[in-house]
Amino acid sequence: MKTLNINLKYTSYKIVIENGLLDKLSLYIKEVYSNKKIFIITDDVVEKLYLNKVISSLADFDLDYVVIPHGEMSKTIEKYAYICEELINKGVKRNHMLLALGGGVIGDLTGFVAATLYRGISYIGIPTSLLSQMDSSIGGKTGIDFAGRKNILGAFKQPSLVLIDPNTLDTLDPKEFNNGMGELIKHGAIGNINLLNMLKNKPIIDENVIFESLSVKKRVVEMDEFDLNERMTLNFGHTFGHAIELKYGYKHGEAVAIGMLMAIQMGIDLGVTPKECYNTIDDILKLYNLPRNVYPYKEYLNDVFYDKKNLAGTISFIFLEELGKCMIYKLTEAEIKEKFLK
Repeated sequence: MKTLNINLKYTSYKIVIENGLLDKLSLYIKEVYSNKKIFIITDDVVEKLYLNKVISSLADFDLDYVVIPHGEMSKTIEKYAYICEELINKGVKRNHMLLALGGGVIGDLTGFVAATLYRGISYIGIPTSLLSQMDSSIGGKTGIDFAGRKNILGAFKQPSLVLIDPNTLDTLDPKEFNNGMGELIKHGAIGNINLLNMLKNKPIIDENVIFESLSVKKRVVEMDEFDLNERMTLNFGHTFGHAIELKYGYKHGEAVAIGMLMAIQMGIDLGVTPKECYNTIDDILKLYNLPRNVYPYKEYLNDVFYDKKNLAGTISFIFLEELGKCMIYKLTEAEIKEKFLK
């Protein structure tokens, strides 16, 4: 078992990483929640795999649940409204607990519902995909896609607890598993050279690897809860990755993999990223069968102008200074047009 404590200015919560954790959920949930009513939000795939196990594990509680279709197509304002309406009809109150059982889509949606319904309901994350276990389940970013833009509607809402059972990774199909590897490799690239070196040997993704990955996110979230400074470094690969994801339909982690290579190339062209970074990251992506399609980054700079990281006409790019270390590099729209779009 591994644990991490996320300590923020106004709140703190624990992350528990343990094989077989789904069988002992009540033990940990009772540490943070004293009422009986819990509403589980999950998708139709995870429902078949784990809902009955979770219900059995939470026999001490009064349970209800809402099930939505799986996949990114459910991260919409319509599905958000559906979940809220279902919860209201089932009698949810402000002092009840929501439980996000699933991958990143369920985590983002449940968190957004928790942030907004009754102006705030507590929630617990039980991430079941690699992508959510080692990245999106912590840090409090929630949201939905809207108007053709990913995660453009959202709120910051920290969970009360995150419970991670690595055994759930056994049921992931290879494509979904590799989807999570994109973010895992990103964490090594920006802030954990030890993790990056571990990944070169293609280890089993276990408690130790997930812990190393989450340690990177823990550090930056504690420094910058609301994504104004250091936390921006977690966006390495995302600025271009979001545009690629929406245009070509890649999985999020796949798009981040391509976006990292695009960002590395842009950093090389600006003289801030060593050339050897490209080949090292490219080799690791190849090892995990992640896409490495070459899309010229200059052709996607116009998309960056509409990214939520565009603050008053200034975009913060994340570039590697070296493997395991990154930097925030600010460019105005005018500078981008002058340097790259003439």
